[in-house]
Amino acid sequence: MNLLNIINPSLIDFNILNEFPEACYFLQVNNPTEAPQKVSARVIRQLKTTTLETSTASSSSQASKTPKDRSPKVAERRSPRSPASELQKKRPSRISELESQISQLHQDLKKAKDQLSSSESWKTRAEQEAEDSKKQLLTVSSKLEDSQKQLSELSASEEAHIAEIQQLKVQLEMVAESEAAQSELQGLKENLAETLSLMEDMKNQLQDCKESEARAQAVVSETLLQLETAKKTVDTLRSDGMKANEAYDSIALELNQSRARVESLEGLVRELNSGGEITENGEIGKSMQLEAELTSVKAELGQLRTELETAEVKYHEEQTESTLKIRSANEVVERIKSESSLREAELEAELNKTKADVEELKANLMDKETELQCISEENEGLHMKLEKSLPCKREYELEKELKKAEEDVADLKANLMDKETELQNISEENEMLKLEIKGREMEKGKAKNEIVSELEAVRVAEREALMKLGYMSEEVEKSNRRAARVEEQLEASQAATSEMEAELRRLKVQSDQWRKAAEAAAAMLSAGNNANIVGRAGKFSPPDSEDIDDDLMKKKNGNVLKKIGVLWKKPQK
Repeated sequence: MNLLNIINPSLIDFNILNEFPEACYFLQVNNPTEAPQKVSARVIRQLKTTTLETSTASSSSQASKTPKDRSPKVAERRSPRSPASELQKKRPSRISELESQISQLHQDLKKAKDQLSSSESWKTRAEQEAEDSKKQLLTVSSKLEDSQKQLSELSASEEAHIAEIQQLKVQLEMVAESEAAQSELQGLKENLAETLSLMEDMKNQLQDCKESEARAQAVVSETLLQLETAKKTVDTLRSDGMKANEAYDSIALELNQSRARVESLEGLVRELNSGGEITENGEIGKSMQLEAELTSVKAELGQLRTELETAEVKYHEEQTESTLKIRSANEVVERIKSESSLREAELEAELNKTKADVEELKANLMDKETELQCISEENEGLHMKLEKSLPCKREYELEKELKKAEEDVADLKANLMDKETELQNISEENEMLKLEIKGREMEKGKAKNEIVSELEAVRVAEREALMKLGYMSEEVEKSNRRAARVEEQLEASQAATSEMEAELRRLKVQSDQWRKAAEAAAAMLSAGNNANIVGRAGKFSPPDSEDIDDDLMKKKNGNVLKKIGVLWKKPQK
């Protein structure tokens, strides 16, 4: 290994080598054999130039010293520009750099030595391996020679064995072909049995379809009967609604009549209130009539209330019954629809299954026909081969089996034709059933629409009846209010009549008292007149007697007036 190949040339600073020729010597010492060859002439020239520069620098320094003595001012001016001072400043930094480069060079040398040692070890190993491979090649070549000798010996015996093996292969192929033909015939028989079982299954499915159709027809008849019953219930609900309307109309007429009576009673009460100067007997009679009419009106109102309550109860009961019947009818219709849709889906699924089975049978038949053709061709080849190897009995048996297989195939074809005809019949029947189901669905839809329209009419009638009931209830409330007002007015009129009766009684008492007072006054007056007459008759009596008579008359008149005052005050108390 060359030192210059190991050391990076970028690490060598030739300026430093020029200044320090000892580094070149160090390189020569470390590698004395190769260093002189690799150091270039350029380096030597640079070293020479550096020595010349140093000599010139020393001479210049000496020359600079001489002028210092002569002219100190000039020396002071030129001293900072001298290269010797610059070199003295740069030397310590360059020495450190050189030391670092030298350490790196030592490391690179160690690495190169390690690489050399490893390469030598690899060379020794490669040489050993080459020697081993040579030995192995020699052994293998000897073995190959031995094997070639053995092959040459065995080739003669193998040719005889190969001929025998070929004969055995031919015989084995013949046996395998015969066994394959037998297995194919057995497979055909099994397929025939499977097709027969499928035919039986299809027949059973057809019977099930017919039974299901009969069940569907029975369900449809039941649904028609249920629809008829629903129609009848709707008719009954209509009749009940008409009856309820008639009952409401009659109740309304009765309410109008009761209103008229109440209005007439109110008029009578007003007349009673307006006519204050009525005789006692007339007032008592009218009050009795009013009370009787009020009691009758109250009784009629109670009857009307009871009738309204009963009518409302009946109406609510009929409404609930009608809603329940309508719900049941709708549920029945929905159930019938769901059952019919499920039945249609089942029938369609069965049809699809039968079609798929028929297609599979057709495909199996085609495959079997192709297999039979192949088998017939193989059998022809086998016949040609068996004529040489096997006896005629085997050929006869194979021919019989082939004839049986052909007969079985013909039977399968006939069965398939029958199946196809049955499937066509089933498909036609299913189409007819679908048409019938669609017609029945149309009828059901029409019946449902009729039921819906009838239900809407019943609901409209119910709404009208509810409106009438509300109106009638309002009228009943108004009539009740009017009856209450009439009762209040009657009570007020009764109170007024009682007050009038009390006043009449007072007037009677007063009139009796006035009559009595008038009678007493008349008696007194008549007595006074009699006394005057007696006085006139006794003109001839003395004056003392006249004075006595006047005093007596005055006393009597005072007593009469007192009695009248007492009688006047008594009724006021």
